[in-house]
Amino acid sequence: MMYTTFNIGLNNNPYGYEQVADMVTRSFSRFTNRVQVQLREGLYHPNDETIIFEPTAVVRLEHSLGYQDHEWAELITRTLCDVFTQECIPYRHIDVKGSDVTITEELVYNDNFKGDKYDFDPAYFIDYAN
Repeated sequence: MMYTTFNIGLNNNPYGYEQVADMVTRSFSRFTNRVQVQLREGLYHPNDETIIFEPTAVVRLEHSLGYQDHEWAELITRTLCDVFTQECIPYRHIDVKGSDVTITEELVYNDNFKGDKYDFDPAYFIDYAN
């Protein structure tokens, strides 16, 4: 089984939480076992002096098709950046095969983004809360 979680910010998003949740659920439910979406509050530091709180759609997919690996997750994240006009979106992909667990974490930038790019920081990632 595989699990992929995305954090989609809502501050600069043209869609509200309900629209994002609906679009994501309709898009992913056709080829995943389960789609879950939560509204949570994230934070980020655009510079050393500023902390910004941002409503965030935490999307968790449960899936099992072989092609839905971490490369698939990165491609989907790029698409989400375009659709939701985000500079970047972090994701965590967990692949569970028996007792083997592989975790991939990335901060994926929109292909059109021209600013400074940073690495994934788990301190800012919001997990789906069960």
